[in-house]
Amino acid sequence: MSSANSNTRVVLRNYALEGTHSAECFIVDSSQPIPDGSSLADGQVLVQVSALSVDPHQRLFISAPKETIASTSSTKSAFLYPLGQPIFGIGVGTVVASNSTAFAIGDQVRSEGMPWQAYAVLADSQLIKLPTSDVDLSSHVGVFGMAAFTAYIGVVSAGKPKAGETILISAASGAVGQVAVQLAKARGLRVVGIAGSDDKIEHVKSLGADAVINYKTCGRDLAAAIAKAAPEGIDIYYDNVGGEILDAALLNLNTFARVVACGSMSTYGAEQSKMHGIVNMPSIIVKQVTIQGIYYLPHYGTQRETDFLQEMTQLVEQGKITFKVDERIGLESAPQALADLFTGKNFGKLIVKA
Repeated sequence: MSSANSNTRVVLRNYALEGTHSAECFIVDSSQPIPDGSSLADGQVLVQVSALSVDPHQRLFISAPKETIASTSSTKSAFLYPLGQPIFGIGVGTVVASNSTAFAIGDQVRSEGMPWQAYAVLADSQLIKLPTSDVDLSSHVGVFGMAAFTAYIGVVSAGKPKAGETILISAASGAVGQVAVQLAKARGLRVVGIAGSDDKIEHVKSLGADAVINYKTCGRDLAAAIAKAAPEGIDIYYDNVGGEILDAALLNLNTFARVVACGSMSTYGAEQSKMHGIVNMPSIIVKQVTIQGIYYLPHYGTQRETDFLQEMTQLVEQGKITFKVDERIGLESAPQALADLFTGKNFGKLIVKA
């Protein structure tokens, strides 16, 4: 564990090889002092980090072509975390020193580029001030965070749900999926979930899903399992994983179905030779399917986020939203948390409390 005077950091030591999800790519470094709040440049603030969101897309930023792993000088991609530096992502914290007119000491803030370290110096342009409330600060990377907002965008905006329709949701026990299940049920949809263990199956059922498929035990014909769970076909497929599950879902889509392309966890960091290509493309053409990719960032600060926060706040206050969090304590736990995300060892939204 770090001392009270050190600035613990999660530093990227090596890029990950294809097909691996190892915590050994990181070093947890506690050799650096806490930044001096009196030396901030104009527009800078010092944030004490409270909680960090662990997200699937971060795996893309620690992957590199094999030929670049041995030589950092040849790594030019802006989409890679730099070696020897803390990685970053969505996080929340409290301002403990400020040289900015926009933020005062005590303000609670969120950043999309929060370094994985105990204290971080950030430009005020990188921060969003959070409203003062009684909710735990970590809820802004949880039930009110990116994953839940992404579920809202996918179900409400891209999915265009109509009461009585059937929605299929992959990774239904995950950070996005669990909210998508509940938002879909609130709109009168029949919900079929897909998950990968008995306890996750039971959890998805408890969220209100009408049927849940264990993709690990349903046999080799996943398309048949989907057809059995949704005999009237699928009107909306909320895709969090891509690969074979997406391919099986395509065979069960109704005419004019909508596919919400949210994530592709099965491909992040996977070996190219083992990736599952889409075979069932004719289903998209014949059934006139709409596929829409969604990305949360363009929606921040818009009316859609305001609508999301209003609805989620109301549902949470009414006890109508269950949001399962897999909380890890201490930055020392962060590398393993990221690795666990890709081996199914997490259950719910992964958050690291610093």
